[in-house]
Amino acid sequence: MVNLTVSNSVILGGLVVVFSFAVLWLIGMSRTTQSNRGVAQEHAVRSNSFLFRDEELVDHDADTMPLPKAKTEDGSDWQRMRSWLGFRFSGLPERLGDLTADLEIESNTDGLKSRLEISLGKKAVHLTLSEPVTPDSVALHETLRQQALLQGRSDAIDAAPMPVWATDKDGNVIWENLASEALSDDHKQQMLLALGDTPEAALTTSKRVSLENPDGPSDLWYDLKAIGSDVGALHYAADITRIIRAETIQREFVQTLAKTFADLTTGLAVFDRSKNLALFNPALIDLTGLSPEFLSARPSLISFFDTLRDRQVMPEPKNYASWRSQINDMVKTAAGGLYQEVWSLPSGQTYRVTGRPHPDGAVAFLFEDISVEILATRRHRMQLDLRQTVLDQLDEGVAVLSAENRLMFCNKTLGALLGIDPDGSFADMGLSDLLAACHRRYPDVGLWAEVEEKITRKSLSSPIIDTVGRPGGDGATCRVMPLGGGLTMVCLTQIVAEISGMTTADLT
Repeated sequence: MVNLTVSNSVILGGLVVVFSFAVLWLIGMSRTTQSNRGVAQEHAVRSNSFLFRDEELVDHDADTMPLPKAKTEDGSDWQRMRSWLGFRFSGLPERLGDLTADLEIESNTDGLKSRLEISLGKKAVHLTLSEPVTPDSVALHETLRQQALLQGRSDAIDAAPMPVWATDKDGNVIWENLASEALSDDHKQQMLLALGDTPEAALTTSKRVSLENPDGPSDLWYDLKAIGSDVGALHYAADITRIIRAETIQREFVQTLAKTFADLTTGLAVFDRSKNLALFNPALIDLTGLSPEFLSARPSLISFFDTLRDRQVMPEPKNYASWRSQINDMVKTAAGGLYQEVWSLPSGQTYRVTGRPHPDGAVAFLFEDISVEILATRRHRMQLDLRQTVLDQLDEGVAVLSAENRLMFCNKTLGALLGIDPDGSFADMGLSDLLAACHRRYPDVGLWAEVEEKITRKSLSSPIIDTVGRPGGDGATCRVMPLGGGLTMVCLTQIVAEISGMTTADLT
């Protein structure tokens, strides 16, 4: 082993220190160089140049040039380039020939700080597109991921059945889906004119527009909507032609109904599902006395019936506090198709009010003036009561059979003679029942059998008159006569029994 002296140790330590500083300096220089390279790479820019002459692209250094298709046959390359760049660089001129000075536009909407330079030459226009280059693998992967997401959204928009397109601040179309491309230029121009100026960012404008349909009998209708953004606007056009046609048909149908109902003598009031008056006819005005102005204002159902009560066109409720609940119950009943009432008014008129359900929660009320009908019914009932009273005063028992051989009515005398009460029985009394009662009271097998046979066979052409009864007992004179129309009358007259061989007539 070599022995180091003190002087040698000092020299060796100094060399170590110098060598250490040298290594540290080299490491620092290496890191500085790498950092400077990173900064340089971070700020690296890649550019592509395009040369235009007379609006046509004559040269470029791009590997691919995906310019959109020309919208018209005379569309120039610059118009296609303008459409391709427009969504990021606003303010591009309509024509390159309109430029009077060089132009530089920056796009900061995507955070890339891209730049577009347009330089005027003597015979050509030079366009330079500069994009920052990002060598970071993570940034590249994120860019590709965003492109994949955008492609999926683009496919979804292209497949949308409704036209969708975007415009820049100047109103020029930047992109559109397949449904929008299918629209004619004339229709699209009419839509843009109908929407007017591009709305401000986050604002929305909408309008319904009618377009002439060259292939059909009726116009095409679209519901348009434009949503403003920082770079322009998004436009949506929903085809509502079928909806408009359905609304037109419904409107015409309602008008037809209104014309039909106008000739009815029955008052009609139709309330929609919100319980507001939607339709009425002139007869309702005549029957209720409500003014056309009031009805045209579409009053609510409660207001309608409140006004009827105020005008005494409906019976006064006994309990006004529960009036509204009664109306609500009436509406619920009418919605089930079960409501029907007869209103006897103070004026002497009588109305029949019927509630009917309509589709979609609507309710219709029918008002019929049945005063004449009620008066005729009352008179008829009075006549029947009078006739019954007169028949009840006769000493002769009378019964009338219908064409179906059912007992229609009989007087009290017949009931007392036969011991029957047809009004006290739930079941109708027929011919057999009546003749059985006659036979029990006045036995005569032959006569009652003959009467039943002729009435049943409808062969009773002339009256049958005979005397019936038990030997030595009470008897009766029987008369069976056809009345016409298949009706038959049976009459029984009591014969008083003989006393000591003498009749009551002999005693007198």
